[in-house]
Amino acid sequence: MKKRQLIAACLLMAACCTAAGQQTNGNRRSTVTTQGDSIIIRKGQGDMRINIYEDLPDDKSTDEVKVYEGVYVKRIDADRQSWLDAIPFIPNKNRKRNNAYEPHNSGIFIGFTHMTDNFMGFSDSRHFPLDLSQSWEFGFNFLSTYHNFSRNPHWGLNIGVSWGYRSFNIDGPVALLKQDGRAVFSPGDEGTSYSQSRLRHFFFRIPVTAEWQQRLTRGRRLFFNMGPEIEIRHGVKSFAHINGGKKKCVGKGMYVNPVGVGLLTQAGYGNLGVYLRYSFTRMFQKGKGPEVSPYSFGLAWYW
Repeated sequence: MKKRQLIAACLLMAACCTAAGQQTNGNRRSTVTTQGDSIIIRKGQGDMRINIYEDLPDDKSTDEVKVYEGVYVKRIDADRQSWLDAIPFIPNKNRKRNNAYEPHNSGIFIGFTHMTDNFMGFSDSRHFPLDLSQSWEFGFNFLSTYHNFSRNPHWGLNIGVSWGYRSFNIDGPVALLKQDGRAVFSPGDEGTSYSQSRLRHFFFRIPVTAEWQQRLTRGRRLFFNMGPEIEIRHGVKSFAHINGGKKKCVGKGMYVNPVGVGLLTQAGYGNLGVYLRYSFTRMFQKGKGPEVSPYSFGLAWYW
């Protein structure tokens, strides 16, 4: 225990002496002698080596035996050198604040949502009449974790869980109803008319994205991430105003696929960004509704 305390004290003395006696260029070597023992410090372009030798005299000669060797490498911020950099068990606050990886996963998002007939297409759907200006979604991430690749501040893998609400505003005097085991658009009959119809559902989403980021001015980062996303839908309902009256629920479930798989892409600067998510799976179960796929785009605020 006494030897460990001596080594720690010697490391502090050596680091202080090295910081005080730094040279401008080239390799640097400093030697500190304390009570017969030697501490040799070599500092090059990319690392710092600290060797401690213990004096073990005998009857014939005086020998020194190496009792400790430490190597400090991979200096992150060369413009802010400190004697604390030579001590590996002291956290570097500047490094953590300015260079650590920061995932853009948790936050609040809001945007427009749409339907398309074609896979990876963005054209208006012929099978699902939709008013884009009144079709939207919002949600927030309540769980987030990440993995930083080899402590590289530029690359990481983000995983999160979000919850939210999505609403599709149906265009025209029709309502989405269940008929003969299918979800179909009905214009009503002689005694019933529909208006301002809507299909809505709640969701849990689990995105897994690979992110690249670059720190720019004032510690803010330019970032881009992309990856698959699983969507679990619940609380699916179809609403309509019947004969101009109040909004009423005209169907539940609506044969919507309970699970969807899509692609999420995000980009931004600082705490603000834009997103685009596209579903690879159809909105409705096969043969039980319009052959359409949902996608959405909007703004996000990350914390």
